[in-house]
Amino acid sequence: MHSFIYFIIGLLLGYIVGGGMVEEENSSKQHQPKRKKTKTKEEKVLSLFDKKKKVSNNDVEKLLEVSDSTATKYLQRLEDEGKIIQHGKTGKYTYYSLS
Repeated sequence: MHSFIYFIIGLLLGYIVGGGMVEEENSSKQHQPKRKKTKTKEEKVLSLFDKKKKVSNNDVEKLLEVSDSTATKYLQRLEDEGKIIQHGKTGKYTYYSLS
């Protein structure tokens, strides 16, 4: 009888301790702002200019493994912040350089 009680108590303690840790890990991840991830990716885009003078949308797509529209979004943010300049309007000859 005592072993059964110890077994139940052990299960409850394990559930409380184990469940609390998992919940805490998940909740800390949920509270991270999305901008932090974006900034990291924007920094990666800016690092491309260390290797190349001209960076295209395709270069960003390959570097970050993202879609065309997502790469455009990162480049647009950097352009809006005045960090890069777009050369050309649209198409395959459009590229970006540091401002």
